[in-house]
Amino acid sequence: MAEARRRKSSGQSLVEFAISSMVLLLLAMGLIDLSRAFYYSVALQGAAREGARHGAWFNTAARQNNFLYDDAVMTAVTQALSGAGITNITLIRSGGCLAPTDGNANTNKPYPQAAYPTTSQAVNVYICYTAPNGTQTGSRLTAPPDNSWKLGDINVAILMRFQLITPLIQGLFGNGLDLAYNEHFTIQGKP
Repeated sequence: MAEARRRKSSGQSLVEFAISSMVLLLLAMGLIDLSRAFYYSVALQGAAREGARHGAWFNTAARQNNFLYDDAVMTAVTQALSGAGITNITLIRSGGCLAPTDGNANTNKPYPQAAYPTTSQAVNVYICYTAPNGTQTGSRLTAPPDNSWKLGDINVAILMRFQLITPLIQGLFGNGLDLAYNEHFTIQGKP
């Protein structure tokens, strides 16, 4: 009689463990997914900050902003993102700055869905330059020959479509999350 109870009890424990381990596994995978999203969001924010800081830098000896152009800013962004393992990076050059969906003049979030990359784990970079007189341009191919851009603004926006891997989290958020970060820096210079 005691033997039969022991067998029944061990069978019940096995079923309980199987059910609870499924829940724990889903929670662990969801935690890993959201941790990955947080890791990439920190990398994107750091890369946007590094790109804007690099472009705004002023060379006092030469009295010019040597890195205030697309390729120099992109070099800083690419180096910052490569540390996080992100290599699919595209600079989106346009005639104007990335326009937010709520119409704010500072080119801050939220951004239209079309601005995000179409593939997962890819990154789109938008660079916006604002001259001291308020004129905005979305592309600079060369650095200015002087410091006429001093007290202007550089804004680097980085957008990524993050791919989720856990089915439970995909059910809550869809297949991916749209991550977006931007940084404004005042362009340095001396009179």
